[in-house]
Amino acid sequence: MRQRHSYGYYRFFAFEFALLLVVTNMRVWFDDPVSPLQILSWLSLIASLCLVLAGFSLLGLKGAEGKVDSEELIESGIYGKIRHPLYSSLLFLAIGAFFKKPSLFSSILLFGVVFTLVTTARAEESVNEERFGNRYHEYAQRTKMFIPYVF
Repeated sequence: MRQRHSYGYYRFFAFEFALLLVVTNMRVWFDDPVSPLQILSWLSLIASLCLVLAGFSLLGLKGAEGKVDSEELIESGIYGKIRHPLYSSLLFLAIGAFFKKPSLFSSILLFGVVFTLVTTARAEESVNEERFGNRYHEYAQRTKMFIPYVF
């Protein structure tokens, strides 16, 4: 956190913005469960859960669990489609919380999540390019950052 050039600094704020979104909208979490916004919200929250489970389970299988500076570039499973499934999970959590009760304040918080996650991912990718070289560059060319085939 003290090293502002570290991607951990930005990641901290991404988590904080997402937490604020959840807390802001949690009193309406289960209101009007079949409205289009609630259905969209729940789909996003389910996607978030799937992404975090897929990402962490693969990290555990590869032995990179809990290691920030893994020596192995994981390119299989969900990592074969997107480079940052755990950040993507946080993004979908924030989107799901946003759709519980969209407002100007929630929009600002969602923008904060997106901005800090993109900043975090870019900073992490520059570290990965230094660590893995051309192999990471090729990996980045064939995968998306957060959403398969889209972004």
